[in-house]
Amino acid sequence: MDCPLCKQRSLETAELAPGLSGLCCRTCAGTWIPRSRYDAWHDQQAGVAPGAPAHGPVEVTDVRQAKLCPECGRLLLPYRVGHGLAFAIDYCGACGGVWLDRNEWPALQAAQLHLSLHDIVSAHWQSAVRQAGVQAAMEQTYQRLLGPAYARARDVRAWLQGEPHRGLILAYLAEEKRAHPEA
Repeated sequence: MDCPLCKQRSLETAELAPGLSGLCCRTCAGTWIPRSRYDAWHDQQAGVAPGAPAHGPVEVTDVRQAKLCPECGRLLLPYRVGHGLAFAIDYCGACGGVWLDRNEWPALQAAQLHLSLHDIVSAHWQSAVRQAGVQAAMEQTYQRLLGPAYARARDVRAWLQGEPHRGLILAYLAEEKRAHPEA
């Protein structure tokens, strides 16, 4: 089987986790996980407590180029993982296999997301990843525009979250000064 990245016949069987083997490239260190192998392994994980997350960051090589499925030859589509991980997994919509670039599997394990490969490609997951990106961009914009006042505004917002009179307080803050002649 040819590596989707190196385009050479360099995929060899390797154990990714107890009971799960993938096909790893000895050249680029990427890994192909066939859907049938992953599903069989995933089914065995029901009721198994997740292991402790790995300590320290895992350096991932996310190769952003078009790749073809080593099983069926279709185009692999990238799906961003999110949840603190800044890379995408490459998924075959035809056969359901997943290509992981160098160290993406250990990074998924460290983040306790290795049991969620097929959730990652769902519309719900991808929508949440996009929404988190929008929220992060908004926070960066507020931070840039508010400067030093941003930290204080964030503290006030956090305080308001649990305040039972939140709506009333916001209305009070939004009132024009002319509405309070004594001020």
